[in-house]
Amino acid sequence: MFSVFRRLATACFLFGLGVLVVAAPPASIAKPKDTSRQKGPCSTLPINTKLSTHDPTGLLEDGFAWVYVNPKGTVRSAQVKVKRGNRTYAKGRIVGKMASGRTTVIRMHVKGQMRAGKYRVEITARRSGCHKRVTKKRSWKFTSPSLGLKAIPVSTRINDNIGVVRFALRPVRRTQVGQVRVSLIGPGGGVISQQVIPDVNGHQIVAELPISGKLRPGKYRVRLNGVDSSTGQYRQSTQTWRFGRGGGGAKPVETTGQMTQKVAVDWSGGEWEGRQVAGFIAPGIGYGEVVCSPYQQWLRFYPSNGSRETAMMTWTYKSWDFGKGIEKAIREAKFVDGSGPDFREGLNKFEPPEKHSTGTFQGIISDRGPINGPGGPAGLAPPTSFDLDWEWDFSKAAQSYCHVNATFRTQTDQITDPLARSVQIVWRGEANATDENTVSSVGFPDLGNVQAVCKPGYNGVRRLIVDGAVGGRVFTREGSEDYAVSQEDGPLIMRLPSNGMLFVQMDNGDRILVSSRWKTNDPVSSNNWCVVAGQIYSPS
Repeated sequence: MFSVFRRLATACFLFGLGVLVVAAPPASIAKPKDTSRQKGPCSTLPINTKLSTHDPTGLLEDGFAWVYVNPKGTVRSAQVKVKRGNRTYAKGRIVGKMASGRTTVIRMHVKGQMRAGKYRVEITARRSGCHKRVTKKRSWKFTSPSLGLKAIPVSTRINDNIGVVRFALRPVRRTQVGQVRVSLIGPGGGVISQQVIPDVNGHQIVAELPISGKLRPGKYRVRLNGVDSSTGQYRQSTQTWRFGRGGGGAKPVETTGQMTQKVAVDWSGGEWEGRQVAGFIAPGIGYGEVVCSPYQQWLRFYPSNGSRETAMMTWTYKSWDFGKGIEKAIREAKFVDGSGPDFREGLNKFEPPEKHSTGTFQGIISDRGPINGPGGPAGLAPPTSFDLDWEWDFSKAAQSYCHVNATFRTQTDQITDPLARSVQIVWRGEANATDENTVSSVGFPDLGNVQAVCKPGYNGVRRLIVDGAVGGRVFTREGSEDYAVSQEDGPLIMRLPSNGMLFVQMDNGDRILVSSRWKTNDPVSSNNWCVVAGQIYSPS
């Protein structure tokens, strides 16, 4: 019995060993699991990706990745990179869920100078219900870099451009451009008008190209041929704009004691391409754009000097989805060291944008002197104030529209009406809160002396004073609240808010707009500061 058991056990053991030997492949041909070829919904991303441009210069500040998510797909937390070899030249990301059946715009931040050639676009994201992130790739070809200068029309409505077509010239990432020839090319390919700018470097310029009568509706090109001052190379850039019917409210305004720029974005029937941007300048401060398309809605500003603090304070009142939502608020966007080449204030409340929206901006763009400098009135560019209103409807693509009208005002050295004048205060640290730096005054016809005062200390005087006999209505705006007080006779004495805005409608028709921010309660005196920018102006 015992011997039989041993023979049976040995046979079973050998049989089992034989199976194991057959089942186990040789070590030399064993392969690791290829996770890149896994199948199933978690192995792919239901998206399509492309960049907004093939021009490396265009990607510097207007670069976006357009990511379309399939209607049945759900994707979260996408990161997009532009790479060549192992080097990353640009990247951008979005946090949270991306809308299905919609295109999401991801802003790209350029990390290195790109040249002509093939690159690859990688998007890494996680599909809903999946644990691991997946990367999807595609190739992208860049052309040779164009001239770092753009020409943005003040308005693309033909009745706003009678006798002259106006373009705000804007450098890309503060590119230094010398002489440039601006050419307007018609639908047939012929040059309609030209202007040669001797030197663009560091200047805010509106190019005015003379024409006979007005343009016919259609597509036009603006060609810029100029010198890149950093390399000495001649380069070219071309933008295409579509001019349409209508307008008349943004015609060129004669410069008096107030330089007035009226700009407009106006399109309908879903035809937004080439008509979604209008340009303006804030003399001595920088360049701006009003943008409204189904994908972008904002007031965007590019300071021309990277060593100076620039700010834009805006009072906004907006309503969306036919009154279902309402917001009013003080906003401030500003440029400081390391904050990027531009700043913006969105017209939209949500992303993706609401289907229908109406609203207004009233604001002031100001120069606050050298970043972290002591302050003082010397060398400050006068502020530019603005009023802007909009309406859009993106409910149906083929019937979508957007209308934006804006007026920008800046003082000049002329004295004819309509007039604009300014008061400004900048000091940082109580040691710099001298008499010269804490008081700013200017005379204005019929109103007398207009004075802003911002003293340090808990009990310091912080007032706006209009010492004439004219009365007015004073609107104080702070946070998301505003309130108004009327006074029949002057003088008017108004408290400067610590973080807000004053708007004064004088009874004689003149207006005053002031942005005010100050901090005076820090026990460390060097941490206290005050910045005030005000403009007194006559309606144009």
